[in-house]
Amino acid sequence: MSLLMPVAAVLLVSAQLPLSTQLQLPTGETAELAADYVFYEREQRVLTARGHAVLSSGSVVLRADEVSYDQAHETAVARGNVMLVNGLMAAVADELTVDLESSEASVQGGLFMEKRGVTPQQLLQAQTPQELRDLGETPVLMSGRRIKRTGDNVYQVEGIALAPCLCGESVPSWRVEASSARVEMGQYASLTLPVVFVRSVPVLAVPWLYLPLSERQSGLLFPRPTSSAISGFGLELPVFITLGRSYDLTLTPGFNLGGGEVDVTRTIGNESITRQEPQNYGVRGPRLLTEFRYAPAVGTEGRVTLGLLYDLQPVRNPVSAGFFLSDTGELIRTPRGLRGEASLQHRQDLGGGWYDRIEAFAISDGFYTRDFTADVVARAAQYLSSSGVIYRRGEDQWVGLEVGLRQDIRWGYDLFGRSMVPPGASTPTTITAAPRTFQKLPTLSWVLAERPLGGSRLMGGMRVEFTRLSPLTSLFGDEGLDGHFESDGHWTLPGGTVREPDVAQGNGVFDGADREARDRVDLLPRLSTSFALGSFARLSPALSVRQDFFLGEVTGRAAQRGYPILDLVLDSRLGRTFALGGVSLLHSIEPSITLRYVPTVWGDLPSPGAMPGSPGQPYDEIDAALPSTPEGVARRFLHAVVELNQTLHSRGGSSREELLRLSVGQGFDLSRFAPTLGSGLSGNGEALARDTFGRLSARLGRFSGTGMLRYDPNSRQITQLSADFRVDVPQANIYARYDDLLAEGSDRLRRSLDALVGPAPKNVQRAQFLTAGTQANFGFGLGLRYEALLQPQTRSESPLLQQTFGVSYGPACNCWRVEGLARLARGQACPEFGLNLTVTGIGTFGTGG
Repeated sequence: MSLLMPVAAVLLVSAQLPLSTQLQLPTGETAELAADYVFYEREQRVLTARGHAVLSSGSVVLRADEVSYDQAHETAVARGNVMLVNGLMAAVADELTVDLESSEASVQGGLFMEKRGVTPQQLLQAQTPQELRDLGETPVLMSGRRIKRTGDNVYQVEGIALAPCLCGESVPSWRVEASSARVEMGQYASLTLPVVFVRSVPVLAVPWLYLPLSERQSGLLFPRPTSSAISGFGLELPVFITLGRSYDLTLTPGFNLGGGEVDVTRTIGNESITRQEPQNYGVRGPRLLTEFRYAPAVGTEGRVTLGLLYDLQPVRNPVSAGFFLSDTGELIRTPRGLRGEASLQHRQDLGGGWYDRIEAFAISDGFYTRDFTADVVARAAQYLSSSGVIYRRGEDQWVGLEVGLRQDIRWGYDLFGRSMVPPGASTPTTITAAPRTFQKLPTLSWVLAERPLGGSRLMGGMRVEFTRLSPLTSLFGDEGLDGHFESDGHWTLPGGTVREPDVAQGNGVFDGADREARDRVDLLPRLSTSFALGSFARLSPALSVRQDFFLGEVTGRAAQRGYPILDLVLDSRLGRTFALGGVSLLHSIEPSITLRYVPTVWGDLPSPGAMPGSPGQPYDEIDAALPSTPEGVARRFLHAVVELNQTLHSRGGSSREELLRLSVGQGFDLSRFAPTLGSGLSGNGEALARDTFGRLSARLGRFSGTGMLRYDPNSRQITQLSADFRVDVPQANIYARYDDLLAEGSDRLRRSLDALVGPAPKNVQRAQFLTAGTQANFGFGLGLRYEALLQPQTRSESPLLQQTFGVSYGPACNCWRVEGLARLARGQACPEFGLNLTVTGIGTFGTGG
C-alpha cells in the first residue's frame, strides 16, 4: 500500500485548518501525522508537515516545528524544537534524521533522557523541549552522533556522551565519552574506549567499561586503588550482581603488592648483620571479598560478607609479632597462607511480637585488623564482639535468648587459639598458649516492667536472668596461679614485684586459680513508690533484692550471694517563665538527694580453681556489682549523691528546646555510719567524700557543646575532664573533643552495677586524647575534611598521634561522591592513601575512614 494514498484528499482541505492523516510506515506500523500545514511534492515524493507537527505511533510521539518524509529514500527528518517521547524515554534535538529501513538516526544538538518520577502521559503533554527536560528526574542523559535501534530500548551509539546522573543541572557535572557503545535504556551501557570527564576535565581512560544505568543493575563498579606503607599499592575491582529485586551480590577481587622490605639489624652469634626484611604488619597477595545482601520481605533484611586472602608475607610469632628465624639466624619466609574475615548482620520480624537480631563478626587471626587498617583507634581494639538474640517484646514484659561471643585480638593467635611455627624455625622459648576467652553461652532473660500493684501507689517489677559463662571449646580458662592470662606466661608473687614463670597457665589442667565455666541465675525483684511532700518536693523510695545462684561446671561447687538494695530519692523542682527579646524562656532548678543502702550481704562468689575457701572471683559486671575488700569479699555500703540541676528552655508554640543544662554534685561513701546487719567490714579506714562533679551542655543556634569535670578531693586530682563542641555553618562544620581521665577516674567507669559511687582510685594512670576536625563542602562540588588525634600527655614522642585528610568531589545533589584519603600516624614516614566512591542506591566502595 502506498504511504501517501490518503494524502490527495487531504490536500483539498484548506491549509488554514489543522491537518491530520494516517500513514503506513515501511515497518508495517501505522502513524498519525498532524500539523498546521501539510505539503506533498509529487515529483520528489516528499511529504512535509509544518507548524506544531506531531507524528505519533502507539506510545511513540514525535513533535517538531517541521517534519518531512522522503518516500523514495525512506528517511524522515524533524527540525526545530524536536521532542521525542517513548514511554519513559525522552529526547530533544535541533534536528533528527531517521532511516526508517535501518532504524539509524543522526542527531544534531540532541539529548536522550531516561525519566523517573513522572508518568508517560505527563511526558506526552509537554509542549516545549525545556518543559520536557524539567519533568520528573533524569537519572540518565545521553547524546551521540549516530544512533541505531537494535531492539526494544536497545541502541548502538557512535560518538556517545553519557551522564548517568543529571540531578536537575543544565550541564551534567560529569560524563563518560566513548567512540561507541551498546545501550539498553534503564539497564546498562557497554562502552568502548571510554574516557571519564569531570567538568570537561578528563580524569580516567580505560579500554572498556560496563556502566549500570539503574540502581540495581549488574555491572563492573569503579576500581578502588589503595596505597599503604605496610601493604604497598593495592587494586580492587568490585563487580555488582543483581539476584532479583530482593538480593544482590558484590564480588571484589584484588591484589596487594606488599609494603616492601626495610633494613633490620640482628645479632647472630657475636656478629651484627643488617639485611632486608619485610615489615611486621601488612599483607601481600590476592584477596577476594564477597558481600551478599538480602531483603526478601518487610521487616527482614541482612548482609553476609566473606573475605579470603592468601598472604605471601612470612609467618609471625602470635605474641611478639616478630618473624621466626632458623638456627643460623636466617629469616623463615614460609607464607602465612589463607586468612580471612566473615560477618553476618541480620534482623527479622518473626510476627506475634517476636524478633531476632544477629551481629556476628570473625577474623582468621588477631593481627588481621592491624594488617589492613592504619587507623590507630581501630588498631587498638582488643576484642571483636558478636551477639545473636531472639526475643519477644510485649506491652509490659520482655523475654529473650542471647548468645554473646568475643574474639580476643590482642595477640595474633588464630580464631581457634592456635599458633603456627614454620618448619626449620628456632624457638628458644615455647609460645604461650592462647587465652581462653569467656563467652555468654547463652543468656536467657525475662523482664517484667514496673506496674501498679492492685489499686495502690506501689509499683512492682522483676528481672530474671540465667547466664552460662564459659570458653567456647573448654570448661575452664587455664589462666594459672593468679587467675589472669599473661602473654609472657609469668606471674607476680604476692607482696612483691618478682615475676616468675606461671607453670599452671596453659598447662591444660584445672589447677591454680583457673576460672571454671559458671552457670548463674540472677533474680532482681523491685518495689517502688513516689509521693509528694507538700507542693515543693517528692520522695521516691524503692526496695530491690539481688539474689544470685552459682554452679561451677568443673568442680560442681555451688554458691549463692544476695543482698537487699534500698534506694531513696528526694527531689524538687522550681520553675519560672520570663520573656527576653520576644522569646519565652523557662528556667528550672531541680535539687535532689539520692541514697543507696545495702545493709547486709549473705553468701559470696564461688572460689576460683582448685583453691576452695579462697575469695570469690568476679567474671562480669553482675559479679562485681558490690564494693569489696582487698581480699575480694563483698561488703555492705551506704552511698549518697547530692546534685543540683538547672535547665533553660526556649518555648515557641507547642515546641520547646533546651538551651542550657548545668549539673553539679557530690558523692559520698557513708558506709561507716550505716546500721550494721550481719557480719562484714564497714570501711572505717576510707574517706567519706567521693567525686565532686559538674556537667554542662549548651546549644545556641549553630553552636553546641558539652563539658564534664570530676575531681577527687582525697587524692586532689582531676579524675575526668571531658569537653566537646560543634559549630555548624552553611556547607561546613568544626568539631573537637577532649578527654583527660585517670584509668579508673571516671565515676561512670569506676562505679559497679549496684554501687552508687565508686572506690577511691589507687595506682592509676592518666590518659589524654584530643580529637579535632573540620568538614567543608564548596558550591562547585569540592569537599575537604581534616581530623587530628592527639595525646597531649606524651613526653617522649610527638603528641600528634594521627592525622586524616580527605578531598572529595561530587555534584550538588550528592548522587555520587569520590573521596581521596591520606592518613598519617605517628612514626610513619609516608601516609596511607585510600579512595572511597559513594553512589546513591548502590553504596560506598573503598578503603573506609
